[in-house]
Amino acid sequence: MFSIWLPLVMTSFALVFGAMPSHVPTTSSAAWMVAVQEFDAFLQDWKNGQTLANLRHPLFDLTGVSAVSGMMEIIRFSGEAHGQPGEITLSFYTLEGDKVFSPPGSVSVARVDEKRREFHVTGAIPRVLRGRTGVVQVTFTGEKRASYLLKVRF
Repeated sequence: MFSIWLPLVMTSFALVFGAMPSHVPTTSSAAWMVAVQEFDAFLQDWKNGQTLANLRHPLFDLTGVSAVSGMMEIIRFSGEAHGQPGEITLSFYTLEGDKVFSPPGSVSVARVDEKRREFHVTGAIPRVLRGRTGVVQVTFTGEKRASYLLKVRF
């Protein structure tokens, strides 16, 4: 699906399953665990709200996507964490794999833990992606790290 993401996914799975390069220090295997899940989900009609039933991971689930009410240029992902403390953020990319700059304050950060499990993260869609198809990466960062890569028509 995203040919540019293949090296990232392969590297991530290699780290998860213990095939670490010899130059990487192995002081804590948990610190190097990365799980990236890439889905064939193509979010086209997300602006009126869409349920994301199959996006499940041991660290966090994405349950829905929508536009912030009245503002079509802001995307919001909803979900639930599974009790580990961490932060959930989102980033934008072109289909070619280039990260798109998001000015400070244009993307929210959700903090989750054992008591605060439900979350919402929002991001102002960068001008360069409006009307085009791109990728959103929703990432959980804590003791462990996991990300979803989703293809979105903005």
